[in-house]
Amino acid sequence: MVPVTNYQSVESLSEIMLKDAMLNDASDIHLIPRLNDYYIQFRKTGILSPFQSIPLEQGERLIAHLKFMASMDIGEKRKPQSGSFNTTFKNSPVSLRISTLPTNHLKESLVIRILPNKFHVPLEKMSLYPSSAKKLLALLMYSHGLIIFTGPTGSGKTTTLYSLIHHCSSILNRNVITLEDPIEKDHEDMVQIQVNEKAGITYSSGLKAILRHDPDIIMVGEIRDKETAEIAIRASLTGHPVNIKGLINIKKTIKIN
Repeated sequence: MVPVTNYQSVESLSEIMLKDAMLNDASDIHLIPRLNDYYIQFRKTGILSPFQSIPLEQGERLIAHLKFMASMDIGEKRKPQSGSFNTTFKNSPVSLRISTLPTNHLKESLVIRILPNKFHVPLEKMSLYPSSAKKLLALLMYSHGLIIFTGPTGSGKTTTLYSLIHHCSSILNRNVITLEDPIEKDHEDMVQIQVNEKAGITYSSGLKAILRHDPDIIMVGEIRDKETAEIAIRASLTGHPVNIKGLINIKKTIKIN
């Protein structure tokens, strides 16, 4: 662990923090505001461990720097925001997904999800029972249907989902289109759409547009409203396999008749 000083630039602090997290195979970085400082934690294999605590002013400048890198609104601290940017580690591209939440006293909490772009785990090598891996591969051969991935943070939803669509695109030569917010892993062999509500690209409108683009497989990052849920289910019933991550997050708020 590299010591952090009050005199470090936020660029140096950001570089040290990200490098240390990736060296330790962390999946997430948490910046938590407290009364007198910011507390930085890493999540590895589902468990949070401490990294450093830094002064409030330095923590706020670090968050502003990360928001700038992720093309987020630096001046907006009252609303949740999300964004992403790319970096490299050991000459390999890594995608960083940034999420902020407002807390009391206009302080922000920030979480970074670390996603190696070029790392695809074959289903056969995942921590799955061989029978489960075979069932997942068999489901990909259907001409229509709906696959929903649920589970807590760090349980492997994103890794499993990207391994499936990578198999569909590279091995089965299917036309895969994803709709994500933000795009978590860049993939050259498929069409990936970034949700941009300011530009009118929501999950529901984007999914409607995808259905007119001759897809074989559709991957939806999440479902946020009833309309998107209905479109996804209708698509899965009319000739398009649809993969969804995180539907469990809205089960209590959306009722589909």
